[in-house]
Amino acid sequence: MNKILPLLQESDGHLLWTAAKTKTGYGVVRHNGRNHYVHRLYHELMGRVIPAGQVIRHSCPHKHCVRHIETGTYEENNGADKVRDGTSNRGERHGMSKLTAEKVVEIRALRQQGYELKTIAEMFDVSVECISQVARGVRWSHVHPAV
Repeated sequence: MNKILPLLQESDGHLLWTAAKTKTGYGVVRHNGRNHYVHRLYHELMGRVIPAGQVIRHSCPHKHCVRHIETGTYEENNGADKVRDGTSNRGERHGMSKLTAEKVVEIRALRQQGYELKTIAEMFDVSVECISQVARGVRWSHVHPAV
């Protein structure tokens, strides 16, 4: 713990790790012969327990902050938190996506105009199931008509 404290810096209410970080911005330190995320190690060194089935998650967008951390579920950590922090890969950010937000709005408009799913699917080179889910808001639910 004494080696970690000097590597933390106060900034605008955050306690930020100033040393090594992963490619994605998480603070990382070598401790007891292993690499550890600093926020998790700090949580444990402060005597806090991580309940079974839970993870340490940030309640602020700074991945290298150790002050604003809490336990939560994997789903919480990888759902709303990623949307909040802008790290979600949904929509256009997903590497396999063939659609864009603008195309989704167009697909929904075409469907409301009565175009068949198969016709729209051919227009956008995606499956009929994909078009059905986009039109119903199952996929791309974050996109609203006014994009």
